[in-house]
Amino acid sequence: MGTITSAAAAATVAGQAIPTSSGEITVADILCAHGEHGPGSAERYWHHQWAVILITRGGYRLGIDPQQIFDAEAGDLVIMRPETDHAWTTCGHPRGDHEGVAAAFVLLRPPPRIELLLLRHREIRPHYARQRIGMGPAWRRIVSCLRRMQRLGASSNAMRAELQINLLEQALLWAAAVEREAADPVDPRVRRVIEYMGGHLATTITIEDLCRVAGTSRSQLAAIFQPAMGYTPMRYLEKLRLERAMQLLRMTSRTVDSIAADVGFCDAKHFARRFRTLTALSPTVYRACKEPTAASSAPR
Repeated sequence: MGTITSAAAAATVAGQAIPTSSGEITVADILCAHGEHGPGSAERYWHHQWAVILITRGGYRLGIDPQQIFDAEAGDLVIMRPETDHAWTTCGHPRGDHEGVAAAFVLLRPPPRIELLLLRHREIRPHYARQRIGMGPAWRRIVSCLRRMQRLGASSNAMRAELQINLLEQALLWAAAVEREAADPVDPRVRRVIEYMGGHLATTITIEDLCRVAGTSRSQLAAIFQPAMGYTPMRYLEKLRLERAMQLLRMTSRTVDSIAADVGFCDAKHFARRFRTLTALSPTVYRACKEPTAASSAPR
């Protein structure tokens, strides 16, 4: 049986719990890598640290106890707690038998904020948690974060450990977003429309554009959107635009006309009227207020 341990844990007696990092993160606290193994591979390690494993190809079986073994495959995020006797094999896994397995992994002694994100994953077996991410956009973003962590680890950047931790936090937050969306009853077509709106606030958006994004007719979009969001699609778009304008008014010194154009209003006077409906204030007065808040009424 092998052992995986960081330089910070090298002097620790095996079996003694490794505490989370309570101070400055150093390169000894975090290790990033990518591993590939063919069909018929197997290994067993003692992990002193937390492990974050994203499977990128194939799959394998994990665990020591035959009664506790479970499968993980491409698109899965596996979280492993410290002080774990860890074994895996590609044998017997439907994909592992043919493809082997490839995975990006991070071993670390986490700062408290990262440990909280790790602890939110519910264990499916003692010491192990698994989250199905799938192979969609969130998976690609997580892969990107882990690859950037690897490149940083191989660099001479003086802040590489802190930057790696920030990237890991992003990856774990993307995983949390996947879980939240899975529990969200909002129709995925509605979610696609909202994401499209948020990415195109400065451009002209028609109801036909939104129907194309949703893959529905106008009547179908109205039927699924308003019950879920409480607004018609075009009124919800206006709400997003006005909320973005509120941010720009508070955080920048740009002119009101410039902000109006940036959030998709061609007419500054119309923008001011709609803005007053949301906040009960003109854009200029809103900017001057120390603690402006939106009125309870929505755009009508």
